[in-house]
Amino acid sequence: MADAMQTHRLWCYSMLMRRLSLAIMLIISMAMLSAGAEHEYTPSPSQIPAHLSSGTAEARSISSILYSLGNLYAYLDTNFLYDIDSSEMETELISAMIDSLGDMYSYYITPEDAADFMEESEGEYVGIGTYLTKMNPAYADPSDPETYMVIIASPFPGGPADRANLRPRDMISAVNGEDVSSLTATEASRLLKGHPGEDLTLTVHRGTAVFDITLQPEKVTTPSTASGIIADGTGYIAIYSFSLTTGDSVRKDIEKLLDEGADRLIIDLRNNGGGTVQSALEIADMFLSSGTMLDTRYKPVSGRREEIVTAQKGTLVPAEMPLVLLVNGGTASSSEILTGALKDNGRAAVIGSQTFGKGISQEIRPYRGGFIQITTGHFYTPSGNDIHEVGITPDILVEEPEYTDEEMEAFEEFMKEDKFSSYIEEHPEYTKENIEAFANLYSESGVPQDLLRVLIRNEYIYSMDYSERPVADIWFDPFISKALEVLS
Repeated sequence: MADAMQTHRLWCYSMLMRRLSLAIMLIISMAMLSAGAEHEYTPSPSQIPAHLSSGTAEARSISSILYSLGNLYAYLDTNFLYDIDSSEMETELISAMIDSLGDMYSYYITPEDAADFMEESEGEYVGIGTYLTKMNPAYADPSDPETYMVIIASPFPGGPADRANLRPRDMISAVNGEDVSSLTATEASRLLKGHPGEDLTLTVHRGTAVFDITLQPEKVTTPSTASGIIADGTGYIAIYSFSLTTGDSVRKDIEKLLDEGADRLIIDLRNNGGGTVQSALEIADMFLSSGTMLDTRYKPVSGRREEIVTAQKGTLVPAEMPLVLLVNGGTASSSEILTGALKDNGRAAVIGSQTFGKGISQEIRPYRGGFIQITTGHFYTPSGNDIHEVGITPDILVEEPEYTDEEMEAFEEFMKEDKFSSYIEEHPEYTKENIEAFANLYSESGVPQDLLRVLIRNEYIYSMDYSERPVADIWFDPFISKALEVLS
């Protein structure tokens, strides 16, 4: 297995592919954040990261390359025996040019894939309910499964994948027996959509354990936020993704929690792979009345100057209101921008595990019926920290549970039988006692009891109407338990 940092780099491909909309190309520049003020200056050479300082000699030579390609096409058009599909050739040339950048965050979405991209950007589609990532097959390394398998970035709460206990960092090697190694991320995503009511059997790799999970695709909605009072005076907001409307959603959540008497707040950013930068900064500004929120630098020859975004005066949340952020390895990009802004300004305590480590930003623009995404900016936290491929270290560490190969094999066997429906039918009340009783009932199964609790908890929750579901697990979620302890 490659180290965790390599896994992190792979995740972001999914995050961007699943969550970004066309509007990102309009708002990714911090200068467009109306809530912030900015101070621009030209950085000295010592301040410019090495990867931002290349010149334009290569660009000047491209005209001769294109001229040569034109001559080659004229030769092929005249002499190649069969008809030439010029549209296919154009698509391949565009893809090859973007792929040659050697940046997994830069890629071409073909016209054929554009409809799927827009459907998923709009937030509702049929599938197993998860953000996923898969490296371009051109970068596959046979010795490294992370380069050719599908990687789960984060399951949607309540979706089929979540109910089956698929977890961030799980890898999928086959779908209904079909190997995924040669597929692009878009092709893999399409395969995992399936059809409502039809079984999809996934071959899952978790650590060194390999097991099959069978589930059924459903119509799922990409979540944005969920909120509620989870304990006396403790408000909770889970932010699942950052879209153009997430800032407004969080504002409404906060106002509602304040009206309901919340005097402390938990913001859950676990497994939030990012999205629209503007929304992350809007939310940070709700808690900060001054100070830097983000520093973004660009390639000097682009003509863009370094941008420093600062908070507006005034806040939505009282400055004395205690605030905790929950993070983990799936907390990436815009989530790290929000975390860095609040942590570095001393406004929030951060609880969890090391974050993803994506300190670069991309732009998307329409092109020839599809879309092109390229990396354009490198951002830094208010303290000047470069988090790229490093992440943010929490103030209080809470590690997620790890299981042995034997325990995962037991889990595979356990999941082959439906032990949940009959138990819930006999014990219909969602209580801590019933969850504990289930874990004790199957304590000899070889499946760890904390995992048994999670499995039956999920089944209880997803058997409820959405309006009746608890917004967070205050009984068995160690991150939330630690946050409640800190806030109390």
